[in-house]
Amino acid sequence: MTELLEGIVEVRTGADGRPIAIRNGPAWRRVAEVVNTWRVATDWWRTPVGRDYVRCLLNDGECVDLYRDLGTGEWHRERRYD
Repeated sequence: MTELLEGIVEVRTGADGRPIAIRNGPAWRRVAEVVNTWRVATDWWRTPVGRDYVRCLLNDGECVDLYRDLGTGEWHRERRYD
């Protein structure tokens, strides 16, 4: 099952810019593995959208998609898989 998520999330990154931990309420959850990465750049003729997506497998087995907005640098939650 997939759950759509929204909102800004606090993310710690490693030297390579990939997430190593995600804040979930007061606790941090470790990223066990970055499974996939991709970039979306679209609607250049209107309001540009640029995002770097990452699919992360967390240390508790949960899988989530996050993206970093290339304009603001903020990280957002996109989707959760179970």
